[in-house]
Amino acid sequence: MKKNILAVSCLVAAASLCASFAHAAEEDVSKADPARWYKADDTPKERYRNLTKEANAAYGEALQTCKGMRGKQARSCRDEAGAAKKADMERARRIYKDYKETTPAS
Repeated sequence: MKKNILAVSCLVAAASLCASFAHAAEEDVSKADPARWYKADDTPKERYRNLTKEANAAYGEALQTCKGMRGKQARSCRDEAGAAKKADMERARRIYKDYKETTPAS
């Protein structure tokens, strides 16, 4: 009987300890949104420039994440970051091309 009570109390303690750690991460409000998010990109060139800035910023953030890693894991992380940047830049060029074709010349 004492073993059952001890086991149950250990399970309850473990469950309550785990529940205390399960909370949402706090939002970091010390960093403001980049100004480029609120800048109009009305022309195809401005839109392309904005998309390339976003791709480069995302690449930089991904590389910062990779800095804490070592060896093959770091190499893999950098490769993934490079592949994501390449895909983002290809997407930016595709959007630029499509946007330029649909926008009437002024």
